[in-house]
Amino acid sequence: MEFLGTTQLASYCGTRKSCLFPDLAPTSTTKDTYQSYYLPGYRYLSSWRPSLLHKVVSVPPSSNKQFNPTGRPPTVLPASRSALHARYSTRDWHQANMVQLKGSEASRYCAGRLNTDSMRLIQDKDQLTYQMQEDSRRNLGERISSIDFWRSELTYELECLLKETQALETAKNRLECAADEMQGPLKIALECLYHREKRKGIDLVHDDVEKNLMKEVDVFKDCQEILTKLAQKISQQLGIIRDAQHALEQDLSDKNSAHFIDEKCFNLRNTSDSISFYHGVEKADGS
Repeated sequence: MEFLGTTQLASYCGTRKSCLFPDLAPTSTTKDTYQSYYLPGYRYLSSWRPSLLHKVVSVPPSSNKQFNPTGRPPTVLPASRSALHARYSTRDWHQANMVQLKGSEASRYCAGRLNTDSMRLIQDKDQLTYQMQEDSRRNLGERISSIDFWRSELTYELECLLKETQALETAKNRLECAADEMQGPLKIALECLYHREKRKGIDLVHDDVEKNLMKEVDVFKDCQEILTKLAQKISQQLGIIRDAQHALEQDLSDKNSAHFIDEKCFNLRNTSDSISFYHGVEKADGS
């Protein structure tokens, strides 16, 4: 009878002969043919198996014969013998399966809860985002309307300011012309007084004509001084008006830029192109 698919004359069933080296000390046939490999948690066989199963057949190294009936190896090879004695019982296997099943069920339950919480969070954030978008659109619409109103007001004030500037420049030119025109009568009155000083004797009298001429000269000089001061005031006012005009034009330019930006933001949608997130936009100056 053969032993589990092997012949009695197999090389691992007898002693190994060496042609080049001297024979070694007698060793166990089973140990030469099989080296056990134990996994973690393996219960060693020597702790519970009978000691008779650990005995192996020793063959003298000088013997040239094959195994005799008294020196045959055990009918069960070590690998098969290890397989016959399982490391764990069926109860242990079922318990391990139950532990794995409970762990899988707990993982599935946690994954389901996480999925549900994630979907609820996504819905909440989507609703919040939609509400914030609607609020932003409403605020942008109100801001655009306000910018349009103030742009029209600035345009009207700028037009009025330009008209006022033109009127002041016209008045200034007229005042300067009037001051220049009064220079002629003043020279005539001064010349008359000069010629009256050439009188001799009793004719050199301080009469009403001389008084009126002197009064006329004073009036001309006062009028010239008043006209000159008015022209200077108009020049100062024109400087103030030009500063105000520059500020209005700058404000109007800012309003136009803000209107363009707000209108572009108002027309943005979730499907619009060139939408990117920029860090630090929440720190923009509100003024």
